[in-house]
Amino acid sequence: MSDSQQVDLFLDQLVDGAPFKDDRALMEHPWFSLTKQPRKTPFEYNRGGVEIRIEPGAKGMASIWDKDLLMYLGSIINDKIERGEPVPADRKIKFSAHDFLRATKRQTSKRGYDLFLDCLERLDGTRIRTNVASAKERTRQGFGWIESYKIHERKTKSGKSVMAAVEVTLNEWMFKAIVIDRRVLTISPRYFDLSKGLERRLYELARKHCGQQRSWLIGIPSLKEKCGSDREERKFRAELKKIIEDGTVPDYSLRLDKASKFDSPFKSRNPNDWMLEVRPLRPRSDELAIHNGEADGDNSEQELISDSKLISARPKKLSIDTINDARERFPGWDIEQIERAWISYTEEKGQVLKSPEKAFFAFAKSWVENRSIDA
Repeated sequence: MSDSQQVDLFLDQLVDGAPFKDDRALMEHPWFSLTKQPRKTPFEYNRGGVEIRIEPGAKGMASIWDKDLLMYLGSIINDKIERGEPVPADRKIKFSAHDFLRATKRQTSKRGYDLFLDCLERLDGTRIRTNVASAKERTRQGFGWIESYKIHERKTKSGKSVMAAVEVTLNEWMFKAIVIDRRVLTISPRYFDLSKGLERRLYELARKHCGQQRSWLIGIPSLKEKCGSDREERKFRAELKKIIEDGTVPDYSLRLDKASKFDSPFKSRNPNDWMLEVRPLRPRSDELAIHNGEADGDNSEQELISDSKLISARPKKLSIDTINDARERFPGWDIEQIERAWISYTEEKGQVLKSPEKAFFAFAKSWVENRSIDA
């Protein structure tokens, strides 16, 4: 066994199959620069009683790509909690840089490690002042994204120094949010494929706000503010339109239009105001379609008419939140395969379900208990 393999036995890592998590507060408000060009000017956000001030360090303000490391560390801590393992009271996580780069789909070349060092310096140097609560304590706090970091190096047989491990101390504000508040949401692995800062920010907002809703509607000025963008609205709207045309934001469809085009009580009073609508790509699981098809646009929901007589119906695919919840409950399992089996089982029984999510989880629990993970 090589030296590096021996060291890796003692490092924290995100166990294969464990989902990436993000802090709800980090998804709700603009904390990070959306560009890869170093931002050296302070940023302030004040909306709905939330106050945030970000002061860049020597290498600039931490970017939304730097945030990947916070998600990685938070996901390791969350996975420990889910597995019933102790979390580090000193908030220190010691991990392999290679594992982080691989997990977040980054290059593992020398250039990749150099960029990783820049990421550490920006997270360490950026200072945050906010009144956003953590551990249910609403106080004004100042902190850096990480309190400290340490690079452990070793010599190869050729005498070259390489990064054997990285030790990062997470800030107390975020640590308490994960461990005490448990305010985390599962993130799609395809998030790390997104190359534009605005794409990533749109996904965060969609994931945070859609939830069990059929859609989320927001005016462009408000959206621009929540993204932390300083571009003029016309250019911001043009960039948004390009992202919508490319269809790159995973799990959601986006629509940009005038307020008059939307049928919603939440739309702007001015019919000419631009608005963005976000919808989950998966339909809500409580929408049932009559067996034999969904022709003629019939979206009516079917109910049980008696305990003894059931109308045969086939539930539509489960919602994004239900699928993500299932991935958390049954790590390492192919949830889509279980979903297909559940739909076939339900259809075969000829039942219409009033609580599809509850029925699915009962089915999935039985499925997992009666099979090996490689089945």
